[in-house]
Amino acid sequence: MEQLLEFITDNWMLVLAFVLILGYWVGAEIYHFSSGVKTITPETATQLYNRDNALFVDIRNNTEYRKSHLPGAFHMPSTEVDQLLEKLRRHESRPLIVYDANGLQANKTARRLRKAGFETVYQLKTGLTGWESAGYPMERGRTKPKPNPKG
Repeated sequence: MEQLLEFITDNWMLVLAFVLILGYWVGAEIYHFSSGVKTITPETATQLYNRDNALFVDIRNNTEYRKSHLPGAFHMPSTEVDQLLEKLRRHESRPLIVYDANGLQANKTARRLRKAGFETVYQLKTGLTGWESAGYPMERGRTKPKPNPKG
């Protein structure tokens, strides 16, 4: 016990950094657990998509979505969640898998969907980057034809 106290005294900055990092990590885990949104891997997402008809919800901006997205994804930019909520209600009975580019922002939108009454909401761990690096299928390019300006 005496050696431990001596170590802490001699390395107080290192111990303080460890305690802060540990506290941040534990706090983040508690926050994430309390959200009611489970983080899933691309493998689990594929199973939910194939077995339970899950719907991918892409929260990236329009340009990123047009470039590539997950199969059959519902496009709901994070800035337009409130405006598109009623359109998403058509899929209320399906599990939702929310994703972004790298998995860092999807939890916030997934929490909003849970609060809006959607029961089964997941967050895709590592986002589109993880999905693509795992070699799963993607849809690329425009999904809707560009309107003809001449009518």
